[in-house]
Amino acid sequence: MKHKVDAVLSQFGTNNVYEICQQLNICILPQPLGSVNGFLQFYQEENIFLIHINEEIKRQEFTIAHELGHYFLHKALNTFKIANCSTSLEDKLEQQADIFASELLLTDDMITNALPKIQNCTQEQAASFFQLPLTAIHYKYSQMQLLSKKRTENRSNNYFSLAF
Repeated sequence: MKHKVDAVLSQFGTNNVYEICQQLNICILPQPLGSVNGFLQFYQEENIFLIHINEEIKRQEFTIAHELGHYFLHKALNTFKIANCSTSLEDKLEQQADIFASELLLTDDMITNALPKIQNCTQEQAASFFQLPLTAIHYKYSQMQLLSKKRTENRSNNYFSLAF
């Protein structure tokens, strides 16, 4: 996944989801979507993609990044058909889109550069610092192996001990 995100960062020169969408001519349409955070839609007649996002959610960038994950990873798949046929495959595709979004919005360099400020932060504080959902922080910290053995063994301690 990291290599796919690296290719996107290299191609577009940014991790700003609005700029990436603009370069791809993907329209972002904030709408009231009920319990859905967002979805990627392809209009075959016009050969365009749209990202619908729930106008009520706080962190719209993560949802847009998640939908870009579907665009870069799954755009050839009919996800509506998959959702009706296989919940395990749907869950896998959603997890992949979440990982893509986490990698896009929180690069390893961003964490490394912020270490002096976040090294004693809780996961919740790190999520607030980076303005990302807690799930993105969980993924990135475990992916970068930043959690100490003590933190992994004792989940009641909610602080990070960052080490490389």
